[in-house]
Amino acid sequence: MQDTINADQCAALLQCTPETVEELTRKGELPGVKFGRGWIYVKSDLLAYLAEKGRREAEERRSQFAERCGTPAPLASLVKPRRQAPPALPQPPKGAPSGPRPGSLHIAAP
Repeated sequence: MQDTINADQCAALLQCTPETVEELTRKGELPGVKFGRGWIYVKSDLLAYLAEKGRREAEERRSQFAERCGTPAPLASLVKPRRQAPPALPQPPKGAPSGPRPGSLHIAAP
C-alpha cells in the first residue's frame, strides 16, 4: 500500500477534480504538503480527514433534524435495534444444590 499520493490520486480518492483538490489544499481544508510544483498527500491523513468531516456533517444533520421536529433526537433513538435481547434464563432457587440434576446425563472427564 502506498503511503503518499499526488493530487490526481487524491482527486480519484475523493471523487472530484484535481483542481478542486488543489484549491481545498491551498485553503487549508485538506492536509497536504507542497513539494516542488505539486502537492503530496498522506493517504491515512486524508482518510482520517474524511472520517472526521463525515462525523461533523452527520452531527449537523441530526441537529437540524431535531430542530425541524421540535424535539432533540439522540442518535440511539434514530437507529432501530437489529434484534431483541434474549430472554433472561431462569435462576435456580436459593439453596438449591449446584451440579448435575438427578436423571441428567453426566460425562466425567478422562
